[in-house]
Amino acid sequence: MAAATLVGAVFAAPLAYLVWRTATGDERLVDLYTSSSTLTPLRNTLVLAGATAASTAVLGTALAWLTTRTDLPLGRMWAALAALPLVFPSFVGALALTASLSPGGLLDEPLGAVGIEATRPEGFWGAWLVLTLFTTPYVLLPVAARLASLPRSLEESARLLGRSPFAVFRTIVVPQVRGAVGAGALLVFLYALSDFGVVVLLRYDTLTRAIYANRVLDRDQSVALSLLLALLALAVVAGERALARRRPAIEATGTSGA
Repeated sequence: MAAATLVGAVFAAPLAYLVWRTATGDERLVDLYTSSSTLTPLRNTLVLAGATAASTAVLGTALAWLTTRTDLPLGRMWAALAALPLVFPSFVGALALTASLSPGGLLDEPLGAVGIEATRPEGFWGAWLVLTLFTTPYVLLPVAARLASLPRSLEESARLLGRSPFAVFRTIVVPQVRGAVGAGALLVFLYALSDFGVVVLLRYDTLTRAIYANRVLDRDQSVALSLLLALLALAVVAGERALARRRPAIEATGTSGA
């Protein structure tokens, strides 16, 4: 109990500091939190995190299905390659994308040969693409593990009864892997919330970029934005915990008949 309390205190210390520093700092907190300099990065952060979590949920689940439930040639190799982005920091992907698509980059001549002008990737779409590619394994791995632990009898029975592959996937597989998909998507959402390297390199204005930009000229705003980011992450985790209390009965029902 004492060890758990100590660990909790260590993790709570930075948040307590942000609360204290914000409360004793800028007196214009309401104006600061309602200004466009705060609302715009907040909106961009939520849009990027939500879009990345949604795309990785779809892509990671599809890859897990292909590598564990189909006769995909060299399935084990593809499963290993799909998890490879975990080895590299996501900002490496941003650097690679910039080096490839910028004028004079690796793909400048091939793109020019087909009439496409190379332009430096910036903003939401570039950040979303890089984060999706580099965080998909956070969904792929738990979903693949969940699928590997499930018997195939329900799926095979449904196919024998004339169900299409998509109907089997939607009505039988999805309810059983829903918890794993949600857990992986939550990790991706939190990762995107805290990402710094990708959004800086691709010039997308999020909370982390705004915190860094204001660290010298406006420390009060930087601290206030840091507190907002921390509270946002806590709210997401608390929401997921509240939803998780409803999952065991659903999943138990789905697996009991197998």
